[in-house]
Amino acid sequence: MFEKNNKAFPINTVLEVQQKLFGFDDFDHGKRKKSKRKNLRKSNEFQSKFDVGDYKDPEIKIAEKYRTKYYIDENGVISSINPICPNCNSRKVTRWCLYSKNIISEHYCGNIIMQRYQCKRCGKTFITNFNEHFDIYSNISNSLKDKSCQIKELNWSSLRDIAHYYKIFYGIDISHETIRKALIVIEGNEIDYNIGNLSGYYGYDAQWVRINKKWRFRHTIYDLVQIMPIAELFTEEDSNEDVHKFINKYIDPKDRIAIVTDTKSGYDSVMQRLKFKRHQYCTFHFKKNLNELVRTEIRERKRKITRKLKNIYGDKSEKFIKDKVDEELKQFKIEIRHALQLIYYIFKEESFDKAESYIQLIKTNMVNFPKFISEYLEENFLPYYKSYICYLEKPYKGKLDDTNNKTEGYFRATMPKGQKRKYRTLKGLINQIYHRGNGLIKNQREKKKKEKSKRFVR
Repeated sequence: MFEKNNKAFPINTVLEVQQKLFGFDDFDHGKRKKSKRKNLRKSNEFQSKFDVGDYKDPEIKIAEKYRTKYYIDENGVISSINPICPNCNSRKVTRWCLYSKNIISEHYCGNIIMQRYQCKRCGKTFITNFNEHFDIYSNISNSLKDKSCQIKELNWSSLRDIAHYYKIFYGIDISHETIRKALIVIEGNEIDYNIGNLSGYYGYDAQWVRINKKWRFRHTIYDLVQIMPIAELFTEEDSNEDVHKFINKYIDPKDRIAIVTDTKSGYDSVMQRLKFKRHQYCTFHFKKNLNELVRTEIRERKRKITRKLKNIYGDKSEKFIKDKVDEELKQFKIEIRHALQLIYYIFKEESFDKAESYIQLIKTNMVNFPKFISEYLEENFLPYYKSYICYLEKPYKGKLDDTNNKTEGYFRATMPKGQKRKYRTLKGLINQIYHRGNGLIKNQREKKKKEKSKRFVR
């Protein structure tokens, strides 16, 4: 809001003193008791301490868009054009004394003198209000502190690295504690990214995060079409009731078309209660669960065969036993591979009808599958097979994904595995994720603008 007539104020001339978030001078009058203030009111002795005549700076001026709110008199004192008491909203105020403050912004850095007023109705005093530009008790402008948020949205810069950027580009020293406080913009355990209109197609997933040696759950709703996060919730437990409340809060009933989740028990009933038209199970998690079952079964069978052969060939070498085990397992592994190839081919079909007819074919050939695979399909896949191929239906094809990879990719982008264990407070972790998520949203919107402009040019 403050400018120079000729050029921007040379911030690099500031003394090499580290600026604090709450540091400013107020000439002791801010700490005086109320009884003493009455004696100092309109005191010429008190006013003379400011040496107002020597303060004049002919270069400083109010920016054009703020001239309807503030002005600078011939003595260099900054006053409000229409002062209003912040306590009782009265306009019946009178000038009381002056107030000095050291401020730092992009265009001005140094001391200013502001007018202090007294309200005739309530008797309280207040200074010229700059609250929209400076936080209370802060001498660093909000716009300058917002630069740290913008840096955080771009990369994983540490607090001290961001402080170093201020030194490079603005020539000022700002403490890393000031930056830490500037980055705290989210309170509570939820993040609402406010992305506007929703597409109706979503991914939901939960991730483990560790805070000060204690694990918590990070719940995320992701817009699959816009490729943006919608909201996040951090809880100590992973209950289906929390999932229901979370999704119900951030997605209106009119926007609930389809959603992708993993195969955790209870998610299907939650999505039915929320009245989504389609609930798609993540096919990647289905394959992952089935592959884990296969590995477990092979390990168990290998142990049994090894014990049996050691009893028969007790005097033989370990290599001989191992070769015999591999030979007996070979046919079993071939049967498993054949069964998995047939099952996974379902997800290569290009239409819902073809996939459904192929599932019927698998049902008739299940007698040839290893028993443990047949049992798993009968219990965990066949009763819900339509939820695994919703993405092939015509109304949802191209919009609904068969996996939750986009949500998983968002997790990796905002909280990589190497970063999960480093945070000591929930507030720090939430705000870190918010800035990174907000940066991804801005990048995605910028990308869409460029794509639109290219289509328009063509």
